Amino acid sequence: MQKTKIISGIIGLTAALVSAGCGPAATSDTSYTTVDGFAQGSTYHIVYYDPQGRDLGTNIEELLEDFDNSLSVYNPSSLLTRLNENDTAAVPDKWVTECLDIARRIGDDTKGAFDVTLRPLIAAYRIGTEDMPHLLSQREIDSIRVFTGYKKVRIENGRLVKDDPRLALDFNAIAQGYSSDLMGAMFDSLGIKDYMVEIGGEILCKGNNPSGGEWRVGIDRPVEGNMVPGENLQTILKLTDRGLVTSGNYRKFAFDENGNKVTHTIDPHTLRPAVHNLLSATIIAPTSAVADGYATACMVIGLEKSKLLLARHPELEAYLVFSRPDGSMGVYTTPNIRKRIVK
Repeated sequence: MQKTKIISGIIGLTAALVSAGCGPAATSDTSYTTVDGFAQGSTYHIVYYDPQGRDLGTNIEELLEDFDNSLSVYNPSSLLTRLNENDTAAVPDKWVTECLDIARRIGDDTKGAFDVTLRPLIAAYRIGTEDMPHLLSQREIDSIRVFTGYKKVRIENGRLVKDDPRLALDFNAIAQGYSSDLMGAMFDSLGIKDYMVEIGGEILCKGNNPSGGEWRVGIDRPVEGNMVPGENLQTILKLTDRGLVTSGNYRKFAFDENGNKVTHTIDPHTLRPAVHNLLSATIIAPTSAVADGYATACMVIGLEKSKLLLARHPELEAYLVFSRPDGSMGVYTTPNIRKRIVK
């Protein structure tokens, strides 16, 4: 999932999210505090105003560490890894349970376009690794299909139940959005009313920015070669009290040994990389996890089906960028997002 570019009031165009070390690096801009660091294989950038002037860098780092220990598929000792490996002592915690519930609801609503059981397939395609991708044959796909499918896993009496023990969960399509929501909930519990949380490009904003207005988020232009977040912007949106996520394939793709393009968005129906003219999908929703899930679903189903999906959900706002037959780019916006467009 591509990264969005943050524009936060008088903080200005923050082109890079940097940290002096492995832990968070905190700085202040007037009475707001900025915390940058690394988490979940990416970066985070958090800005907040605390009337009590507390330094919450440690709180932030501890929450992200707890999250990694629960939901990371890359942490060999995480709870999710243990569940995927059928560790009988592993019991789903609240975060795993909530993510599975969100995923099931979005999966049902999108007729299976969103599916968190594609971990074995992602591994077979070698997506997200340094190895050359492998475009699977139909025989290989059919052999894996028997142990994928979000309806084949559930929680019963507090235990994770799989129809096939080889089934493995991967919440990456909503995890960073969910972690932004958790960070926002932590700020809410501490009485902080003005903040912007960005974790791996997934954003949650509340209240006002340091200038006293709504937060502003820049969306990168979805063109190949635009590898630096914020360097080439498609548009700028005003945002507060909502989550925002942009999904796209123009950065995360590779070529297999035969020169075929392999994107990171897999269609759960065909179990092949999705192919259509939708270049990026920006979704604004009440929570960042929901925005994350629906942005992914749109990148699976393409432009026309996304329009139909969004028409059923007035609570969602969307900014979709697509390619035309002549190679130019077009934009589709839901009516409710147009008031947010700054330029």
